[in-house]
Amino acid sequence: MNKLPAFKYRDFRYLWVASTCAQIALWTLLLGNAQAVYQISDKSSAWVGVSTFASMSPFLIAPIGGVISDRFERRAVALVSRSATLVVVAVLLFLALAGLMEVWMVISLALLQGLVRSVQMPADQALIANVVPATERGNAIALQSMTQHGTRAVGPLIVLLLSPGYEGAYAVGAVFSVISVVAILPMQLRSRGGVTRMGAFVKNISEGISYVKATPPVLAVFVLVFAHCALTMSFDSMLPGFAEDNLHSETHGFLIMSIGVGIGALVGTFMLAIFSDTSRGVLFLGSAVLSGLSPILMATATSVPMAANAAVLMGMSQGMMMALASIIIQDVVPDEVRGRVMSLNAMSAGGIMAMANLGFGALADRIGAPTLFLIPALAFLAIVALTLLIGGHYRRIYRTGHARIAPAAA
Repeated sequence: MNKLPAFKYRDFRYLWVASTCAQIALWTLLLGNAQAVYQISDKSSAWVGVSTFASMSPFLIAPIGGVISDRFERRAVALVSRSATLVVVAVLLFLALAGLMEVWMVISLALLQGLVRSVQMPADQALIANVVPATERGNAIALQSMTQHGTRAVGPLIVLLLSPGYEGAYAVGAVFSVISVVAILPMQLRSRGGVTRMGAFVKNISEGISYVKATPPVLAVFVLVFAHCALTMSFDSMLPGFAEDNLHSETHGFLIMSIGVGIGALVGTFMLAIFSDTSRGVLFLGSAVLSGLSPILMATATSVPMAANAAVLMGMSQGMMMALASIIIQDVVPDEVRGRVMSLNAMSAGGIMAMANLGFGALADRIGAPTLFLIPALAFLAIVALTLLIGGHYRRIYRTGHARIAPAAA
């Protein structure tokens, strides 16, 4: 029996390769930006938070990308956005090699890359549902999520082995950006959403919002993802300072933690890709609980091996939960609003991570990263417990693995 049936489809294979390389480029870009800003700014976690915010803040306007992906031909949107990312990475690499890098340059280019990414992500997510039949959609989304989260290990590992510095990170990002652009070219599928006029922007966005509001189980998933991203996933700005102050290993500790998160996400999402759909509700709940527990382990880490183990658990639980949330939502959303609904999901996830990283980066310089791992994680565990106590929609999702509206009682 084929455990990875989505790979049977030619266009999905090309999209998966393109997405995998784009994600490797993204993670190495974020890694390089964090290292560059931390060093240039005289080791300020606050400035790292600003850089991370610049990369992620455009997700606050991700619905614009959703409208674009539902208005224009989605493969073309994916190709153009990848090409724009390649230009950004090439400029960063040039500045780094020429010794011209300044903090404001990193932040400006991070903001530009984030804007491009806010268009690329909803287009990619909408394309997934177009290149495989509905029966294989869950497997395709799990495999795509594996690239989104699991590739976090690949780029940093290459950088660690070849050149543990931000120049090396930008070089690796440039190589994989080129491959991502090339891989999308052979795709044959052409698809569009239900947007006919870009001018009717408010109407287009409101259609996506109305769908979410009219589907309470989907709204419930949105709310839990929002809390998850705010309280357990917004740690990137704290890692450089945590590696130096608590692990006493600035560059290698930071890289190893990044690799650990990626390895965990890769393992978790790959396991998810081969699990039966009947397990997704239980896995959704279990991954949420582990997402709250694993940062607590990180808070207690005093050595690189301890932090690496905690990072693996963080990556596994967070990657699985985000993948399952995407599967559950995509399982019910109509294709004509798919790009807009998934962009709203990206806005709620990426937008809150941008703001939380900004705040955590500033606070880490004052109260320390361990406290900022611990307290938000405890808050998230309390929220998960609350969903079990009072959330009828949540209990149904945990039981069935679906976000369909329950039939009315006879």
